[in-house]
Amino acid sequence: MKNAEKALARQQRELQRRERQLNARGNRFYLVYLFMILALIYIVDEIASTISIQFQTNIVQEFFVQNMGMEYGEGLSLLSALGFITYPVTALIVLYRPLADKFGRKPFLIVNTLCMATGLFIVYLSKNIYVYMIGSTLMGFMVSHDMQCVYILECSDEKTRARNYAIVKAVAILGTLLVPLLRDTLMKNVSERWHLVYLVPAIVGFCMALFALLFAKETTTFLVKRIAYLKTTEEERQQQTKEQKEANSQGGIINAIKFAFRHRQLRFLIVTCCCFYLASLATSTYSTVMSQSAKMSEEEITQALYLYPVGNALFTFIAGMLSDRFGRKTTIITMSASAVVCYSAFIAFGVLHLTPYLTGFFIGGFMGSYWGAGDTIGGIMFSESAPTNLRSSVTVINTLLNGIMGGLATIITMVLLPIIPEEMFGYMYLGLTVPGLIAAIIVMWKFVGETRGLDLKKVTGMEWDKPKKSVPKE
Repeated sequence: MKNAEKALARQQRELQRRERQLNARGNRFYLVYLFMILALIYIVDEIASTISIQFQTNIVQEFFVQNMGMEYGEGLSLLSALGFITYPVTALIVLYRPLADKFGRKPFLIVNTLCMATGLFIVYLSKNIYVYMIGSTLMGFMVSHDMQCVYILECSDEKTRARNYAIVKAVAILGTLLVPLLRDTLMKNVSERWHLVYLVPAIVGFCMALFALLFAKETTTFLVKRIAYLKTTEEERQQQTKEQKEANSQGGIINAIKFAFRHRQLRFLIVTCCCFYLASLATSTYSTVMSQSAKMSEEEITQALYLYPVGNALFTFIAGMLSDRFGRKTTIITMSASAVVCYSAFIAFGVLHLTPYLTGFFIGGFMGSYWGAGDTIGGIMFSESAPTNLRSSVTVINTLLNGIMGGLATIITMVLLPIIPEEMFGYMYLGLTVPGLIAAIIVMWKFVGETRGLDLKKVTGMEWDKPKKSVPKE
C-alpha cells in the first residue's frame, strides 16, 4: 500500500510540474530563437554524423596504412569490421531513447548534444585507433537519437512541419561548411593534422548544450499528452481495453515494437526502411571514392567539400518543400530518383577529373536526396504514424533498422573491397544503391498511407488499419 501511495504522490508532483511548464508560455519570439538553437545543435549533429566519413581516408592512412603497414583496401575493410564492435553499445538505444516518451524531450536534447561534443573532443585527442573508436562510438550513439528533429516536428503545425524540418536541416548542413574551412585554416590540407578539425565543433557543441539548458522549453505536444495520462487514475487505467492500454503506454521499446507490428502503417514502414537502408553504404564512403577511385588530392577534396554542403542543403530544402506541397510518398520517389542521378554524376565528374567543386556539389546532392527521402520515411512518416506517448520509442525501430541493414551491406563490401580494384569502388557502391531504392519505392507506394497534414496531438496509429470483419450472430 505504501508503494502505491508513494507512486501516486510522485505522479501528482509530476502533474503539478508539467502543468506549470505548460502554462509558462514563451513570448512571441520563442519559436524563432528555439529554432535557432535547434539549427546550431543540428550543425553539431550533422558534423558529428559526417566528419568521420569526410576524413575516412586520413583515418585509414594514419591508423592502418602507416601504423600497421596495410594496403588501403585492407585497412578500410578492417575499419568497417571494427564498426561491428560498437553494435552492443549502439543497441543500448532500445533502453535509452524510449525514456524521452516518459521523461520529456528537453533532458535528452541537452544530454545528446553534450555527449556528441564529448565524442568530437575525444577524437581530437586520439593518437591511436582505440581512443578514436571510443570517441567515434559515443558520437555514433548520440547522433542516432535526433532529438532536435522531434522538437521541430512537435513545435510545428501540420501544414509547415516538413518545411520547417527541411529549413532547419538545410541551415545546419550549410553550417558544415565549417569543416572545409577548418581544413584550409587549421589543418592546412596536411593529412596528419586532421585531428584539429574535430576541436571547433566540439566547443560549439558544449556551448549549445548550455544554451538548450537555459532557453529551450519542453514541447507542448509532449506536455499535453503526458498531463492527460497523469490525470487518469490507476482504476481508470485498469479498466481500459487492451488496445487502449497499448495506445496509452508511456514509451518503451517492447511497447513500441508490439504497437508497430499490430498496425498496418508502421508494419509496412518497417519493410520500406529495410529496403531503403540496404542502399545506405554509398552515404559513408564518398571520401574513399574521391581519394582512391578518382585519385583526388587533399586540396581537391577540400575544394569539393566547399560545395558539398551547398548541394546537400539545396536538395534537403527541395525535399521539405515537395513534402508539404505534394505529400510524403511523392517526395520519396522523386528524391530517390534524384539520389541515383546525383551519385552517377559524382562518379563521372570525379573519374573524368572535372572541376572538384561540381564533384562535391553532386555528392552533396546525393546525400541531400538520399536522406531527404530517408528522413521522410524514417523521421517524418514514422513520427506522424505513431501516437505522442510512443513517438520517440517507435523511431528507435527506424534507427535499429538503419544499423542492421547498413551492417548487412557492410558485410557484403568487407568481402568485395580487398578484391575489387580501387578505381571501381564508386561503381560498386552505385550498384548496391539502386536495388534497395527501387524495392523501397514499390513497398511504400503500394502499402503505406499518406501522412501529410495530420495533427500529431490526435494521431493514434490505427488510422490506416483495415476494419475488422464483424462475425454474424447465429
